[in-house]
Amino acid sequence: MRTVEIFVVAAAAVLLSVPSFPAGNRAEAPARVDFSSSPSGAAVSVDGVLRGNAPLTLYDIPDGEHHVRYELKGYEDVDFFMNVERGSRLSLFREMIPLKGLLLVTTDPAGCTLSLDGVSLGETPRLVTSLDATLKYKFRLEKPGYQPRTIAVEFDGRKPVARHEKMTLDSGSVTIVSEPSGAAVTLNGIGRGETPCTVDGIPRGNVSVELSMDGYKTESRSLALKAGERQNLFVEMIPIPGTMSLSSIPDGARFYVDGELRSKGDTMLENVKPGWYTVRAELDDHETEERRVFVPNGGAANVEMRLQSVLGSIEIRTNPANAVVKLDGRIVGTTRPSLRGNKTSEVLAIGGVKAGEHSLEIRRDGFVDKVRKVKVKPSSVSTVRVRLDRAFVPDVEITTNTGVRRGVLVKNGEDEIVLEVSMGITQTFRRSDVIKMTFINMDGGK
Repeated sequence: MRTVEIFVVAAAAVLLSVPSFPAGNRAEAPARVDFSSSPSGAAVSVDGVLRGNAPLTLYDIPDGEHHVRYELKGYEDVDFFMNVERGSRLSLFREMIPLKGLLLVTTDPAGCTLSLDGVSLGETPRLVTSLDATLKYKFRLEKPGYQPRTIAVEFDGRKPVARHEKMTLDSGSVTIVSEPSGAAVTLNGIGRGETPCTVDGIPRGNVSVELSMDGYKTESRSLALKAGERQNLFVEMIPIPGTMSLSSIPDGARFYVDGELRSKGDTMLENVKPGWYTVRAELDDHETEERRVFVPNGGAANVEMRLQSVLGSIEIRTNPANAVVKLDGRIVGTTRPSLRGNKTSEVLAIGGVKAGEHSLEIRRDGFVDKVRKVKVKPSSVSTVRVRLDRAFVPDVEITTNTGVRRGVLVKNGEDEIVLEVSMGITQTFRRSDVIKMTFINMDGGK
């Protein structure tokens, strides 16, 4: 509904309200128009153009007659005309009138009490005209012998709302219990709470009962109910099987569920009975992983096992290079000379070594063998540096006029022969003095 007014103000009646212009120039000044509303915030349109929200002051409205509209959600629109003269000041205040909803409630049968927030509004059929159209309402309908009913109403401005409700006879009751409890109960298509519960006011005749619960199959029952009869209903809910997803990092693990081998590699187990399970993952050269897993009713358990490798590696350098390396009695390689010319060799990497203590044996001709114990940790590198001690093993026997000497051949020149006769001590022989030079085998033979 709109309120339409004619608003005409002579300029002479408001000249004194414009103090910013001398009296002789008021006719030259623009008109000032102040718009205000209660409550504030009304949208103000002048000649169909939205100019802002009240309170609002405009100085650019030309002389003459203009159409003004105030609009505010939940309130009636206000329309009026104003006459503007140069130099005048207009103050346009409007009290906004709230919209009222129109509700007509009828019932079958008639004569039901209609109430709102515990206050009776009368009996049906009932026309209600005093409600704020901006709000939502819940009304209650009651009549002896019938089930009470709640209806929700939302208005669309002044558009009338008509509700016709068919009341349900109140003729019997059913007490419903389920295992487990907490199942949602629907009676004849109407939600009636959760188990355990007693539903009163059920119409006589065939009654359809449905119980639903997350993770369980929906159970339906049919009852024949007489007026005034009380029945008891027990329903055992059947759980919906779940799924179990099994995966490992790295992949390829063997999965055991409650001790039973279920897969080799990643898999999805279907139709798993809800409950707790022990899942074990095994993979060669990795630690075994085990955990407890719960499969919910109708749900999924996603199991990802991160398996820790039990293998490590050894990096070995020797000084000097060209040493043969044995790991636990097995030859695994020979150290190479340094590319940078260092006495210490390049790294010899030994991979795939199981965690634990191992024995390294390093050998080179002319040097004393060395044995090292190395502890290897999973997924880690153990670094070993070995300095070999040179061994004194004579390889040449020289016969001279003065006797026989054995040693390590250092130099075999045209004029002289140099032997290391003991560790770090050398002796030089003139070739002319050497009667015989015999090379000795490593095992002591000639």
